[in-house]
Amino acid sequence: MNDHEHKKRLQEVERRLISTDSFISYGHQSVSEEDIEAVAQVLRSPFLTTGPVAAEFESALCDLTGAKHAIVCSNGTTALHLACLGLGIDRGDLGVTSPITFLASANCVEFCGGRADFVDIDPDTLCLSPEKLESYCKNVAVPKVAIPVDFAGVPADLPAINALSKKFGFKIIEDAAHSIGSSYEWNGRQISCGACVHSDLAIFSFHPVKTITTGEGGAILTNDDKLADRIRLMRSHGMEKRADLLTKNDGPWYYEMADISYNCRITDFQCALGKSQLKKLQSFKARRQEIVDRYNTAFSAFTEVLLPPAPEGSSTCYHLYVLRFQNGGQKRYEAFQKLLKSKIYCQIHYIPVYWQPYYLKKYGYQTGKCPEAEAYYARCLSLPLYPALSNDEVDYIIKSVIDCLK
Repeated sequence: MNDHEHKKRLQEVERRLISTDSFISYGHQSVSEEDIEAVAQVLRSPFLTTGPVAAEFESALCDLTGAKHAIVCSNGTTALHLACLGLGIDRGDLGVTSPITFLASANCVEFCGGRADFVDIDPDTLCLSPEKLESYCKNVAVPKVAIPVDFAGVPADLPAINALSKKFGFKIIEDAAHSIGSSYEWNGRQISCGACVHSDLAIFSFHPVKTITTGEGGAILTNDDKLADRIRLMRSHGMEKRADLLTKNDGPWYYEMADISYNCRITDFQCALGKSQLKKLQSFKARRQEIVDRYNTAFSAFTEVLLPPAPEGSSTCYHLYVLRFQNGGQKRYEAFQKLLKSKIYCQIHYIPVYWQPYYLKKYGYQTGKCPEAEAYYARCLSLPLYPALSNDEVDYIIKSVIDCLK
C-alpha cells in the first residue's frame, strides 16, 4: 500500500467515526454468530440458571489452566469476595494488594470485615513488588492474605511471592482478572495464570472488556478440595444439600443453611457464551499480540513514552496496552484530550486505590504511600486493544498518538 492509499484509508476511518458519532473504545467484546447460537441453544433448553453448561464451562477452565477446581460465579468482584470467604478472612484480618488495580482487589477484604492495605508496584512489571512485600512483612505486619494482580495481562512474580508466603505464613489469591491466556516460566515450563501452582486461589473476570466474556461473570480456581467445597457452598446462600453433611435429613428435598452467604450464581446461558468464547482464546490472544506488536513498532522510536512491560519468559495475553509518558501528567492529559477529539476513547488504569475517599477516611492513607504506583498513575494511558479492531483503525490510532507526541 502506497502512502496516498494509506492516507485515504485513515481518512475514511475518521469520516466514519464522525458521521456515525461513534468512538473507538479502549476495550470491546468480540461476539460471533457461533457465540449467539450457543446462548440461544441454552435459552431453548430446560436450564437457564446455574446448571449443566456451567459445569461444562468450569471443566473447560480447569483444562485450560490445569487447576483442579473452577467455580463460576456472577462477576469478578464476587469471585474475589468468595475467595476471601473461602480463606476465612474475618473482622480485623489484614489483606494486602497492589494499589494499581480495580477497586475490587482491595474491597474484597473489606467486605469480610478485614483491613485492606497496599504494597507498591515493581516499575518493570507494574505488578505488586515482592521486595516491597517482604519489607512490609518485616517492618509493618504479616497479612493473612496477599492479592497480587496480573496487571494488564502481565503475570505477577508469583514464584517469589509464593516463597514469601512460605516464609511468613500468609495465603495468596492471584487476581488474574486481566490474564486469562497468559503464562509465566518456572523451572523450565510454562505455568498458566490461574493454575494455582503458586497461589491458594485465583480468580478470573469475564466482563465485556476482558479477553473472553460472559457479559458479566467470574470464576474462582483452586487445587484445594476443602476450599472448593467451601466456595461452592458460599456461592449459593451458604445452602447445603449433600446428605452426608446434613445434621438431619427429612427427604430428598431437604437442605440446611450451614453458613450465611449471598446468591452469587451465574446463568447457564452466560456460561454457554463463556464456553464458546474460550474456544477462541488463542486466536484472541494472537490478534491482541499482533496489535501490541504494531503499536510497539510505531512507538519504540519515541523517547517520550515507555512501552508496556514484556517480562522475560512470560507469554502475555495483553488485556491492556499502556503507554507511559516520560514527562508526566500534563502531556498525558493533553494526549487524552486530543485523542478524544479524534474519536478515540482511551482510559487510565488505574487511580491508586488508597486515594479513594473510603480509604482516606477510614485509614488515613496519604499521597506518597506507594511512590512507584503514584509515578505510574501520573504517566499512564491505555490505548484501544481488542481483536475486532481493524488494521486501519489501529493505524489511525497510531497516527493520532504520534501527532500528540510530535
